Parts: sequence; structure tokens; C-alpha cells
Amino acid sequence: LKNLRHALSRLWRPSRGWHSWREGHRLRLFGIPTPTPLALIEERWGPLRGRAWLITEHCPGIDLLTHLDPDSAPPPAEASALQILFATLYRERISHGDLKATNLLWDGKDVQLIDLDAVQQHRSDAAHQRAWQRDRKRLLRNWPPDCVLSEWLDAHLPAS
Repeated sequence: LKNLRHALSRLWRPSRGWHSWREGHRLRLFGIPTPTPLALIEERWGPLRGRAWLITEHCPGIDLLTHLDPDSAPPPAEASALQILFATLYRERISHGDLKATNLLWDGKDVQLIDLDAVQQHRSDAAHQRAWQRDRKRLLRNWPPDCVLSEWLDAHLPAS
């Protein structure tokens, strides 16, 4: 933690682990692939929260930054999984908050979403549109803008 004031303010807020636990269950409820949250361990002193640990099922995947070739469109299975994932996130007004390629794992069947501590389901379309644009830009920054993969993603990700 950054300093004493920051540490004290964190005591009152839900931990990142708790937030990831809640969002992992929410994503699975909507059919969005993410490792199943199995346990959450929090240090607590009454209502005050300390450190937290989230335990999820093992996800034997490879991140998309490593897996996908920037010089070609994704293979058909990956392309379909990406389109389904992003269409579902968009339809349910969910933003990731840190949507980089290393937070997307290909498990051979689905694209699994990990690092859920900034995931949010938005109540208003306006808030969702702003967050979706940030997520979209963050994902596209993983590859050069003129590469085939970046152009494919730009064309196939839901626009706002």
C-alpha cells in the first residue's frame, strides 16, 4: 500500500479480492468464460478489511498477446470466441477496466477473462459507452495499429 492514509482508506472499502470474487460470479452468471472463484480469504478486524487472497480454478490457457499472430486474423475458433465474448460484455454493459491481451487467455475452446478487480457492470448507457471505449482502446494498443490483427479486432469489436 502506498502510505498510511491510503492504507487506512482501504480498510473501509471492499478488497480487490472481494471485488474479483463478486465479478467472477457475475460474469459466469452471464455465461462469460472466467476461472471459477473457489475461495476468498480476507484479513478482517470487525468491519475493517486487510489483505485478501482469491483462489480460482486453474485456467490452463495462453494469453492472447503470446498466442495470436499480429500479421494475420485470428484462427476461426479464436475469432468466434472473441466475438461472442465481446458481444456478451457489450450487451450486459460490462467493462473490464484493464482489457489488455495478457488478461485474455485462450484455453483451446474459449477466451477466458482474468484480472477482474476493475470489472464493472454499468447502470447507464453513457457510463458504459465511455468505459467500453477505454477498454476497446486499451486492447487495441497491444498491437501496432496497421497490423492485420489490430485491423481485424477494430472491425469486429462492438463499436460504441
